[in-house]
Amino acid sequence: MKNQTLLQTICLGLISGMRSSLGPVFSCLYAGKRAKKMEKLHFMGKSNTGKLLGAMAVGELIADKLPGMGNRTAAAGVIGRGMAGALAGATLYECQGKQRWRGAAIGAAAAIAATYAFFYLRQGAVKQLKVKDRMAALAEDALAIGLGTLATKLK
Repeated sequence: MKNQTLLQTICLGLISGMRSSLGPVFSCLYAGKRAKKMEKLHFMGKSNTGKLLGAMAVGELIADKLPGMGNRTAAAGVIGRGMAGALAGATLYECQGKQRWRGAAIGAAAAIAATYAFFYLRQGAVKQLKVKDRMAALAEDALAIGLGTLATKLK
């Protein structure tokens, strides 16, 4: 597939917008299989990095369901999600011998767009479909994990 790296990066950016730690987790899993190609972001291919990011992801998945969680569209949330998307994208691009800055830009843009898109989609699901927020959050989790799995299964 000609634009495979682009598609993978957009997917990991999208999931970074949904769950900030999942994009880097999946890019770390991807890099772990290709660590020999890594230069600047070699730490993303290390198992300890994967363990740390995985623990953060589990914490985020749990915390998102708790009452009183901050709004993801607050400045800090948007910046953090953009940075997570940038790291995920740069990692994928470096693994494939491409320019990291392109992956970072694409991942960050996708993450920021997804931050707002999924915030409003989740709100809409709660209001229009009359589902509990926790159920909408679980559906969002499943979508994010599915996208990440699919994106990192590609070559």
